[in-house]
Amino acid sequence: MSKLEQLRKEKGIGQSAFAESLGIASSTYCQYEKGARMIPVSTAIEIANLLSVKVEDIFLPVKFTVSK
Repeated sequence: MSKLEQLRKEKGIGQSAFAESLGIASSTYCQYEKGARMIPVSTAIEIANLLSVKVEDIFLPVKFTVSK
């Protein structure tokens, strides 16, 4: 499960409803969740806003620390 899918489900929003709130087709949004399609920056920002999180919390790789 992608981070995007996880956060959407935690909010209790279905894929179709979420896609509609973004003004995109459900099939397009489904491809975003599966990582099969690149997400435009403007859409990524809108997704983060709808989920009340930062863009980097959804779309950046797992955080890590570097030791000396």
